[in-house]
Amino acid sequence: MAQWGNTDDAANSVLWAVSQLNKTANTDNQTNLFGNTTADAFVTGVTTGQFGVDVNEVTAARAEGSGDRAAHAGWVLRTVGSGGRAGRTQTEVLVAMSTFGSDNEDNVYEDYTLRITTQPSNTTANTTAGQNATFTVAAVSAPTGATLAYSWTYANGTAISAPSLVGTTTGTTLTVNSAVQTTNALYKVAVSASGADTVTSSNATLTITT
Repeated sequence: MAQWGNTDDAANSVLWAVSQLNKTANTDNQTNLFGNTTADAFVTGVTTGQFGVDVNEVTAARAEGSGDRAAHAGWVLRTVGSGGRAGRTQTEVLVAMSTFGSDNEDNVYEDYTLRITTQPSNTTANTTAGQNATFTVAAVSAPTGATLAYSWTYANGTAISAPSLVGTTTGTTLTVNSAVQTTNALYKVAVSASGADTVTSSNATLTITT
């Protein structure tokens, strides 16, 4: 009988996994159950999917404090209720594997949880003195090791561009030209990483003096 594989792929689950849902054990059902997030696809009234979970995903879940997570790396069966059972989620560990790796699905269980540790602060700049205004953010991932990306915008989501911008909008620091900005302009930054939910900072206000 085929054994569970330790990389995240439909073919690495087992053919008979769908039999616990009273479905025929064939390759089509095996493939469809893998990573399934479609309601009623297998059982009416619930969304049932089979997922591979790596160590990073377990660590990220613990950092997030979410109960909707697998307790161990390996293969899990996740069932989400609908209708009268909406909001009820059950995660069953099918097989625990400390060596499980190469998990690329990330649509239910993320590899990293991101957290902003230092929000951008309100800033005052004097145009007569030729001051630029600088805003800074700091963020971390759990577990550590995520490659963080930054995207600064105005608070309403509008892009910041020349001549208002000095430097780049894709780093931990945003610098703007106070001589061409209006006072009380609001800025925010989104922090993202592959395999993680994006987090967005609070708004920071620019006050211009002369």
